[in-house]
Amino acid sequence: MSPSNMISTLFDREKPSIIADSEDFLRECALLGFSTANITELQKLQKNSIVFSFSNDAEKKTFELAKNTESKKSVFCATQVFEPTTAIALYSLNLLLSSNFERALHTQRSVLNMLNSNEKFFLSGNDADAQVSISPHAQPYALLAEDVSGDFVQSVAEFFEVHYAHMDPQELCPFSFSGTLKIAGILTVLRKPNPKLPEGLKTPLKWLSDQISKDGALLSIEDNTITSLQVNNEEHVKLLDLAAGSRGLKLTEFAIGVNEAIASNIDYRINSQMNEGISGIHLAIGDGSSGYHIDFLSPAVSVYPEN
Repeated sequence: MSPSNMISTLFDREKPSIIADSEDFLRECALLGFSTANITELQKLQKNSIVFSFSNDAEKKTFELAKNTESKKSVFCATQVFEPTTAIALYSLNLLLSSNFERALHTQRSVLNMLNSNEKFFLSGNDADAQVSISPHAQPYALLAEDVSGDFVQSVAEFFEVHYAHMDPQELCPFSFSGTLKIAGILTVLRKPNPKLPEGLKTPLKWLSDQISKDGALLSIEDNTITSLQVNNEEHVKLLDLAAGSRGLKLTEFAIGVNEAIASNIDYRINSQMNEGISGIHLAIGDGSSGYHIDFLSPAVSVYPEN
């Protein structure tokens, strides 16, 4: 694993430290040649760092430390909301180090310009048959080179996607999506237990993730609502509806991934935030609080203006 591209693009050619609240993970990172620090023992962030939080307390402390640190360049990985294990954190670190940050930031700018200059788009590649319209005043989120030229603490996901979110159901959705996509993998996030959800959802969602990573799936959407998710011609939309909580099958995110460099190393069986940046698109349902936030990853799909 060589962090050379990340070092030159983000960290002023200085190798970053790895900060985390897991001694097992830090021990493995030290074996890889990184300087390490336990976040529970710090008074401020290192000047250049990659932070992996294995707990909500560590996430909270990361941003408390950031306030006390004048000069900092930090990539933040919220491991605890996906799967806080050493193995998955190391997998995420491997993808992080193999990513081309310079290219990803450049591609985000190109995608942003395209989205801001058009309203209607079609999708092609990987047998996609879909269209998306963007509201005239919608603002996509993108991370650009100037955003990381000075001090920053940025979530790792923001480096590798341009996205629209619809988290407030009372507001107008910034996009309208209809069509079918081949799905290579899913990601699931529940930020804290919700007693209103049916018990035992984690097990069938893990089973569904494994099946999709093995055999793929076909996702159908009509006017921002998922109508079908089939794996080997078996329907699983009822599970999605149960897991997504109050938002149900309504889309809450449309994103374009720009991380081409990880394509050969990605493992869709793993619930890692790094997976969602894969070059292509992903859609999501749920808000992660009232129910699971579930991302549907469709790699190798391109978005083109209708004209």
